[in-house]
Amino acid sequence: MAMTATRHSLSSEELVLNERVTALAMQSARPLIWHDVREHWPKRLLGGTCFILRFERGLVGITAAHVVTAYENAAHRGADLICLLRTVPINLNEAIIDRDEALDIATFSVTEDQLIESKAIAIDCRSQWPPPTPDCGDAISVSGFPELFVKPSSYDRTEFRAYVSLTRVEDVTDRDIISTYEPERDFRVKAAPDFPDLGANLSGCSGGPVLMHVERNGLHRWFPIGIVVRGPRASEDGLPREFDLYQFRRTHFIATDGSIKRQLGWLP
Repeated sequence: MAMTATRHSLSSEELVLNERVTALAMQSARPLIWHDVREHWPKRLLGGTCFILRFERGLVGITAAHVVTAYENAAHRGADLICLLRTVPINLNEAIIDRDEALDIATFSVTEDQLIESKAIAIDCRSQWPPPTPDCGDAISVSGFPELFVKPSSYDRTEFRAYVSLTRVEDVTDRDIISTYEPERDFRVKAAPDFPDLGANLSGCSGGPVLMHVERNGLHRWFPIGIVVRGPRASEDGLPREFDLYQFRRTHFIATDGSIKRQLGWLP
């Protein structure tokens, strides 16, 4: 993958840490895409991003509910679709465990063979779930696969170029994590050199993991605290922006069996 760091200067220790966090973030995120088998290669691949959690009961895939809805809408329009976890076929209709449109969360089952073939890292949550509540200032990584930079020649010969942002938490509610990306402060690995620092089109990143990174007893630990459900908000006044504002959905709504705990009393 072609990558470009945007942060102007980093110490050797920061570079090592950022490279380790970036590699983890990219391996945790997987493309969840589909295509019409009646079309000839190369063709456009649509979809989003997902990540996989490991619980005592097995593997649970996580994505945004609107990604699943987009897949269903394409099928209803008459497309003959095949869905892929990276390059591994998955019957998404049969795999769905639960979904909540209001929270924009969907969960689905993943087999051990699919995990291995997709070359994903399953985040082990068996020792602690739900994840800890983040605090303002906590370090997080955000990753996904922008649809714009998926380069297919066949289903098993497709270049997936990821984007990863290393930033921090600005605010937390019972439902959301608020964050910003500021080029002068934060670190980003980009899918391509022409991928803009601010206002980038992140279509395809929905469903990607938001990981909180902490040091405990001298060890680097990470927790899947959020889900990418929308791209950066546009500037309301049309003026050039100095940072991107993000709103991520928290993962504590997900139970260890993949079911989703509804947020009672919340009105959209």
